[in-house]
Amino acid sequence: MNPPDPRTDRQDRLRRLREHRFDLLILGGGVTGAGIARDAALRGLSVALVEKADLANGTSSASSKLIHGGLRYLEQFELALVFEGTRERATLMRLAPHFARPLPFLFPVYESSRVGLLMVALGMWAYDLLAMFRNYRRHRMLSKGRTTKAEPGLLSKGLKGAALYYDCMTNDGRLTLETAIDAEANGAVVATYVEALEILRDSTGSARGLRVQDVLSPEQEPFEVSAKITIVAAGPWTDEILQRLDGKQPKRLRPTKGSHVVLDRAQLPVNHAVVLTGPTDGRVMFAIPWGARTILGTTDTDEEAGPDGLEASRADVEYLLEAARSYFPALTATPDDVISTWSGLRPLMGTTEEESESEVSREHSILSLDPGLLAIVGGKLTTYRLMAEQAVDRALEKLGTGVSLDPCRTHKVPLPGARLGGHRLRDLPSFSRELAKEHALDAEVAWHLTTTYGVRSRAVLAAGRAHGVRPGRLVPDLPYLFDEVVFAVDYELANCLDDVLRRRTLIFLQDRDQGLGVCEEVADLMAGPLGWSDERRAAEITRYRARVAASRAYREPASTLENAPEKRRRKGK
Repeated sequence: MNPPDPRTDRQDRLRRLREHRFDLLILGGGVTGAGIARDAALRGLSVALVEKADLANGTSSASSKLIHGGLRYLEQFELALVFEGTRERATLMRLAPHFARPLPFLFPVYESSRVGLLMVALGMWAYDLLAMFRNYRRHRMLSKGRTTKAEPGLLSKGLKGAALYYDCMTNDGRLTLETAIDAEANGAVVATYVEALEILRDSTGSARGLRVQDVLSPEQEPFEVSAKITIVAAGPWTDEILQRLDGKQPKRLRPTKGSHVVLDRAQLPVNHAVVLTGPTDGRVMFAIPWGARTILGTTDTDEEAGPDGLEASRADVEYLLEAARSYFPALTATPDDVISTWSGLRPLMGTTEEESESEVSREHSILSLDPGLLAIVGGKLTTYRLMAEQAVDRALEKLGTGVSLDPCRTHKVPLPGARLGGHRLRDLPSFSRELAKEHALDAEVAWHLTTTYGVRSRAVLAAGRAHGVRPGRLVPDLPYLFDEVVFAVDYELANCLDDVLRRRTLIFLQDRDQGLGVCEEVADLMAGPLGWSDERRAAEITRYRARVAASRAYREPASTLENAPEKRRRKGK
């Protein structure tokens, strides 16, 4: 069977946007927007989603890669938020086990710690209780000896013990992508690189859709997308979009910047996600095992700049390394040793200036702006499905339709990578072993495919065969395959080089040279299916190299006072 033509598929999406009037039009291709599209499509609504860049281009691919109940929110007495988080974590573990994989966390307690072992133990029991004991495993309290055995590199001086508990690791960008793909499989139109220019209004002033522009064909005229209800789900872009498209909307967000750094695991070998506390401000962060790498993150500082082009500063990198060195005495890494960084803005709801950045609530709100317009603000990755369900419920209230629709089913229907015929994918190790045996793959590659695509792994390998790509890894020490490039183009809405190297794969973040050594070959693989001219291919490579260079700006020394906001020195929780 011949591979699909992505150019035809994209033109068909744009045609459907022009020709149909939708029940629901979503502006924003992050995890919340994708979740809304999937929920609404599963209920039987006609749905369109437009995104000015790639899916998960912003905050939704800039998290700490964790699905968690929010242990630290207990200290702020946000019990409802913890309950929601633990419940949604359990739902994702059931419906997308390839994206919500149990990860052990270690919470060390020292003589100098603000919270003692007894209070930590009580907090752990509360965490288990709010999860209704549906955790992967219940917590355990460890002695000093057991703690150092679990994490040999951890500072032993003053160590009293630790708590061992479980949350989950995820691939945030691919969680967003697979959610959007399932929305399309159920009838939604998902169009990336389509920018909203204006809110369309009827004679009463109510929203009736959007005027949009095809970003990839700027020479073409803008066109209208008609809808009964429009939902703005643009994360940290929400204030800017509403003020630009409407002009009368107040500012509602207090965005905070979260930066992460990636080190080679040989420099910082950890067996668990270790909970760290910033030595200067008490901010909670993590050292997280990530295959051959280790993640350090995250910062939490007020950010006045917009989300476009956001990068980690020199001060962000030094702050994270300093925190890690205070817990791991053998760590000698400097900013020059950092493999990559990423930063994103959390779209947190506005609050008082007296609250520190870490105290700003992670709750969400759905705003009714006029009879045809909703916006969703706040929230966090773990609760995206619940947020989407509530947003669709509000949209249905506005529609007031007498048509019989299906109830919400997103808490029951697995994501595509977890659907194996009429059964759910449950045993990842067994599936990985079968995949390795069937296709003569080494164990690392088979596990990577399993935890990235689930049961769709076989389709990835079939796409590679159909295109005749050469077998093997894109880079020697990471498990990404050439097959994944053509699969991303054919089946996963990849339109640009950055889409493949940063979000369909994580080469931008995990490769020692961030994909610079392979970007030309990847561009060659994409050029044919996407019909790129020589000029477009060269422009993609140039843009990608510039993107890598921008992410490395922290390597230029700069004064801490010039880069670190004054509020970083506030006491965080």
